[in-house]
Amino acid sequence: MSFPDLLEPVLDAADADDNAFDEAVNEVAEALALCEALVLDNGGRPGHGVTDEEAVLSALDTYIRVLLHLGEVQEAADLGEVMERLHNANERRRRPRRP
Repeated sequence: MSFPDLLEPVLDAADADDNAFDEAVNEVAEALALCEALVLDNGGRPGHGVTDEEAVLSALDTYIRVLLHLGEVQEAADLGEVMERLHNANERRRRPRRP
């Protein structure tokens, strides 16, 4: 499966509301799992307890690197905006809620 095909739900929902975007993230994370994709930590070891958002961020990061290697700078920059939205969503979920 190619990166564009795998990431299509997130890319299509990038401008959608939060619920649609969250559903797209879950769909891509499930597709990554079905492909038996492995997310590595900074030490190159398999990551444990990786969230859906982190898995999709990792796939987007890899795709951006491929695009940059191919000279597709603008497309890579556009994906950076999607990563920013996803990163912010992940950070909101990690923050403890106030009572």
